[in-house]
Amino acid sequence: MESVLPYVLALLPTVGVTWLFYVIIKNILEGDRRERIALAKWEAERDAEATRISAEEK
Repeated sequence: MESVLPYVLALLPTVGVTWLFYVIIKNILEGDRRERIALAKWEAERDAEATRISAEEK
């Protein structure tokens, strides 16, 4: 067990940084996805309002 422990301890920072990178990238992508959905919803509402106003003017 003593011969394996130094190798495990040497790999621990790499595993930690890899996990941190994964979490950060996952949150960035999830935030981008949510922002795109919100923007599409906002644009659809804006287009519907413009269509409604245009129809009322006619």
